[in-house]
Amino acid sequence: LGSLREIIVRLSGTKEGKDILTPHFEQLLGLLFEHTSHEEEGTRNVVSECLGKLALMNPEPVILALKERVKAPNALTRGCVVAAIKFTIFEKSLPVDKVLTKNITSFLDLLNDPEISVRKSVMLSLNYCAHHKPSIIREALPKYLPQIYDQTRIKPELIKEVELGPFKHKEDGGLETRQATFECMYTLLETCLTRIELQDFIVKMVSGLADEYDIQMLNHLILIRLAKKAGSALLGGLDLLIDPLKACVTSVAKDANVAQLVERNNELIKSALRAIAVVNQIPDLAETTPKFHEFVKTVIQVGELGKTYAEIVKGQQERA
Repeated sequence: LGSLREIIVRLSGTKEGKDILTPHFEQLLGLLFEHTSHEEEGTRNVVSECLGKLALMNPEPVILALKERVKAPNALTRGCVVAAIKFTIFEKSLPVDKVLTKNITSFLDLLNDPEISVRKSVMLSLNYCAHHKPSIIREALPKYLPQIYDQTRIKPELIKEVELGPFKHKEDGGLETRQATFECMYTLLETCLTRIELQDFIVKMVSGLADEYDIQMLNHLILIRLAKKAGSALLGGLDLLIDPLKACVTSVAKDANVAQLVERNNELIKSALRAIAVVNQIPDLAETTPKFHEFVKTVIQVGELGKTYAEIVKGQQERA
């Protein structure tokens, strides 16, 4: 399969190469679909890439064949075919774009899939489309926003306790999908802002700002982008974000004797302060959201936190 990928990637890029591949097209397609349910993720990734490249050569039959398999009983197959979408996307306009736009809802319907791995695959492909070719998903997006937002929830049924010798450790099977979802939301603010109801969007940030380290950091970036792109809309829901932001900036490391944990916690606090500093620059903030203004005045701008915040504000002003 690795060798096959090299052949398909190299030959599908030129007219001469396509002429060589065309007589073997059906055979290649059949062979690849046989491996969409392979247990190894690396193997399925190779298959997805090959299918995507073949879709560039002959869009209609390949996209329709992928669409047919989103209903496959095997979850690995469903995840594999939706991942193939990423490999059909290029910034320049291509014939595959029209076919994919017409059929994109069949792939986005998998946001309701019972398997978390499939939903993660959809989020990754959706994010890739939103970033590189938003026109493909823009019209369909409003219909799927509730399902997208649902992926931001911490789902207790996906958290399992694992024993590691004398220790017990919790594994969150939904963490990667939540991260992929917030990454997608960050992208959508840039490329599909007009298709988003921002008050619903802001509500979902409440849980994101109280989630695991990486997701909190990501939500600070979302907050910065939202403040810059749609500051007046953000003011309408800003009070909802005060509690999770306050919990973050006043947090302490779980073990003060572990330097790595202390440094990590300090980075998280600085990340939140950077976001707050940008939000605080929105015109009319003090008059529109006095509660947030008071939070900045009484929590952020006092003591050691105030010194760090002042340095961050100064740095942002210098870069501006």
